[in-house]
Amino acid sequence: MAESTSVDPMPLAGIKVLELATWVMAPAAAGMMANFGADVIKIEPPGGGDPSRGSTAVVDDAVVEPGFELANGGKRSIQVDVSSAVGQRAIHAILTDCDVFVTNVRASGLERAGLNPDVLVERYPRLVVAHATGYGPVGAHANRPAFDELAYWSRAGIASILRRGADEAPVGLVGAMGDLPSASALLSGILMALLRRQQTGRGGVVDVSLLQCGLWANGWALQPALSGVPRRPRGDRLHPMSPLYTMYQCRDGEWVQLAMPQPDRYWAGFCAAIGRPELATDERFSDRAALVANAPLAAAIIQETFSRLGLDEVTRILDLADLPWSPIFDVAQVLADEQARVNGYITSKTHRSGVEMQTLGPPFSLRGTNPMLRPAPEAGQDTELLLSELGLDWDEIASVRAGT
Repeated sequence: MAESTSVDPMPLAGIKVLELATWVMAPAAAGMMANFGADVIKIEPPGGGDPSRGSTAVVDDAVVEPGFELANGGKRSIQVDVSSAVGQRAIHAILTDCDVFVTNVRASGLERAGLNPDVLVERYPRLVVAHATGYGPVGAHANRPAFDELAYWSRAGIASILRRGADEAPVGLVGAMGDLPSASALLSGILMALLRRQQTGRGGVVDVSLLQCGLWANGWALQPALSGVPRRPRGDRLHPMSPLYTMYQCRDGEWVQLAMPQPDRYWAGFCAAIGRPELATDERFSDRAALVANAPLAAAIIQETFSRLGLDEVTRILDLADLPWSPIFDVAQVLADEQARVNGYITSKTHRSGVEMQTLGPPFSLRGTNPMLRPAPEAGQDTELLLSELGLDWDEIASVRAGT
C-alpha cells in the first residue's frame, strides 16, 4: 500500500510539520501525521542520522531498517546541526510556515538551540509545539534523560505491579512498548491543539511525557490506590483471584487467556462449554463468593480439563459459547494471524530500494481514507533541495550538513 486509494481527501493534507526528534515516541507521532497527508520534514543529526536507523534486516537482498520504517515513513529528511548559527537559521526558515513542531529534545537542549517552546509560540503565534519528554515539563526530574523502559514502565509502577509476588523481580519491558502508545497520546494532543487553533487562531504548546502515559496505562491499578484501596498481589496463574481470569495451557502446549470479569454471568456457560456442567452447581463454586474463595481449586480443575484439549478444540468450544478468551500467540503466530491481516493491521509497503516489505499499519482506521504507507527517507536525502529553496547558498548548505 504505497499510496492511498482513499475516496475522501487526506485529513492532514496541507499541514506542515517540522520534526526534531530521535528514536520512537515523537517520530512515531509525526509519522502517523505523514500517514494521513501531512508534509513532515525530519531533522536528523549530521553523520548517521537518527540512531534508530541502527537496527537493520535484509529483505530480498535489500538492507532495510524495520523500526525506523515504522515511525518515519513518508517523511522528508534533512541533516542539520541545530547548534550552529546556520543550522538555526535553516530551522527558523522552515518554522515560518509550519503548523506543528514536534520534538523530544530535552528542555536544556532546546534552550541552547534557541528553540524554547514558549518563545517559539510567541514568535510564531499559529505554531503548535509538541514536546515529548520523559518526566514532564516541570519538577526536579524534568530534564532527566529517559527511555520508555524508565519513565513509562519503571517509574509509573508497571514493572512492579506485574510481579507475581514481593520476592519476584520486577517485569522488564520489550523495547518501544511504551513509546508507541505514548506516540498516540502525543498525536491526540497535537490534533486537539490544531482544533483549538481553528477556534482561537493561536497555536500553543502540547506536553506529553512517558511518565504521564505510563500512569494512564497503569490507571486501573493506580486509581483505586488513590482512594485507599489496597492492591492485592497477583499471585501465580493457578492461584488467581478468579479462575475465569487467568491463563491455561492446552494439550498441544499452546496457551489461552480467559477474561471473564463477571463470574456470576459466565461460570455456568463456561462449565457447560468445557464439558463440566456439574461444576456450576458444585457447592464449592456455586456463587461468586465461593468461586473466589476456592479459585485455586477451580483453576486446577480447569487446567486438568484443558490439558486434555488442543487449541483447536478450545477455540471451537469457547467461540461456540460466545465467551471472552484469546489464544496467547508468539511472534510467528501473530505475523500469520489472518484477523490482523484482513483488517490491514499487518500489511506491506514499498521500501525506498524498491523491495516490498511487510509493515504494521497505524493504530486506528478512518473508513473511506486509507493511510499512505510510504518509504522512510535516507538520512539527509532532501537537505540540498529544501535548504536551497529556503535561500541558503551551497557553502551554507555544506556547512549545515557537515555540522560546522
